[in-house]
Amino acid sequence: MILQKAIDSNQNSYFAFHIIKDSQEMERIRSCPGRYWNKTHKVWLMPYSDQNWSIIKERFLGIKYNISTDILTLTPQEAKPIAPQNQKPNVIKYDLTPAQQDALAKMKEHLIVKRYQESTLKTYLSSFADFLSYHREKNPIEITIDDIKKFMLNKINNAKISESTQNGLVNAIKFYYEKIEGRPQFYVTDLRPRRPKKLPGFLSKEDTKKLLNATQNIKHRVILQLIYSAGLRLGELTKLKIRDVKFDLGIIEVKCAKGKKDRITILSTKVKKLLLEYIDTYKPKFYLFEGQTGGKYSDRSVQNILTQAVIKSGVDENTTVHTLRHTFATHMILNGVDLRRVQEYLGHSSPETTAIYTHITDKMKSDVKSPLDDLDL
Repeated sequence: MILQKAIDSNQNSYFAFHIIKDSQEMERIRSCPGRYWNKTHKVWLMPYSDQNWSIIKERFLGIKYNISTDILTLTPQEAKPIAPQNQKPNVIKYDLTPAQQDALAKMKEHLIVKRYQESTLKTYLSSFADFLSYHREKNPIEITIDDIKKFMLNKINNAKISESTQNGLVNAIKFYYEKIEGRPQFYVTDLRPRRPKKLPGFLSKEDTKKLLNATQNIKHRVILQLIYSAGLRLGELTKLKIRDVKFDLGIIEVKCAKGKKDRITILSTKVKKLLLEYIDTYKPKFYLFEGQTGGKYSDRSVQNILTQAVIKSGVDENTTVHTLRHTFATHMILNGVDLRRVQEYLGHSSPETTAIYTHITDKMKSDVKSPLDDLDL
């Protein structure tokens, strides 16, 4: 996420949020009172005030962001009035009983012992606290599947939660009752929304070339090329260490990826040359990509690099870092690489997960014509 300052013709200031579609940040900004969407600049705007800043800090707790120094200029039609200063920020607080607090503490301990990522820990605890707060009159061990359904219906009908938020709530509740209370597995499976049958988005080879050529900074350039050429996830790229790149073997070792699995993927010969030049210039010490003060490069920084490249290249505005991974898989299969090998490069546990790309490539390779092509128009 990129946070920017915006000013209207009356010199009123606004917070401007550049947020990726369907991301966790999208859910957070929608929960902020007074925010509105600006179609011209494709940003979310909130009038600047100390109270709104308090709301932003509360709602985006744990979310990393970059600040753009460029100032966005708004026309009078795009501006909205500053919220009155006597309004209190809508801060989410959960008033839980001792039994509920104990349940939340047990859940936290189990998440820590099982070494869940910090972001997952925060999301699960927040979601479960929301659920417990709804049933404040009940001890957590007394809650039934019907109680869970009532909570979910309330969130869908009244809070208008998205499908991704619903899935997140189910995951948290499911985790507690299956892992902590020992209830049967898949206890709340039927509370999930129907999974949409979406094909993964990808770029054509021409658009991929435009995107990868859109930045001249060698560090930014090699980051985007490495994601595409090796089919990396965002977190996998930022966790790469210098020693994980085996230049002599032409491979990259991806350690502790999704599902805590290791795998090996390709090191492109073109990326190898650029990567060596980058290392010689930036001299990273431990991680392959490091921040200005050391330590691993942030996920947000990579997302910002991609966002700027998308804008400059003019490719599909919905392109994300993960789109490059989908594009890698699609192009590999189009080039005739065996599905099993693509599955190994991507780190998919099941061939069915990788097979979705063949639905795309088979149609692209098909010589079937539209019936319109046979009409003499």
